[in-house]
Amino acid sequence: MIHRKFDNLKFTRTYIGGSKQRENELFLEVQGTKEDNSECNWLEYRRMLKEYCDDKLNILLSWILVTKNLRLIFAALGALALGINVVATIVIFVVAASFHGMYWYLKGLEARRLMEYNFSLDIINQETGLTLAKN
Repeated sequence: MIHRKFDNLKFTRTYIGGSKQRENELFLEVQGTKEDNSECNWLEYRRMLKEYCDDKLNILLSWILVTKNLRLIFAALGALALGINVVATIVIFVVAASFHGMYWYLKGLEARRLMEYNFSLDIINQETGLTLAKN
């Protein structure tokens, strides 16, 4: 299983080559075509796939950290507001519950993305016949 650790928070995608269109062109170029009988450059494809997946995972993990912290902050604010205003307390707890739901949704999404990433690298290892590390 792949376990990634990222040092910095990131909230938007950085495309390989600078734009989504260029990223798609680069992936297609590396994959090769049937028209000119070019083979897939598996090592370059693997490098690009790893960069792509790492970027998506970094963003996902950043949002997970933010929602985790916000759900705790709003739960604490709700506990503090318990004796002051009932309506405000309910609203704050609803917001905390929303962030709690988003947190668990993102955790599930992280597990799916890691499985897809792991599966993709397994396929590349099978196609190349090499045993390449997954990290």
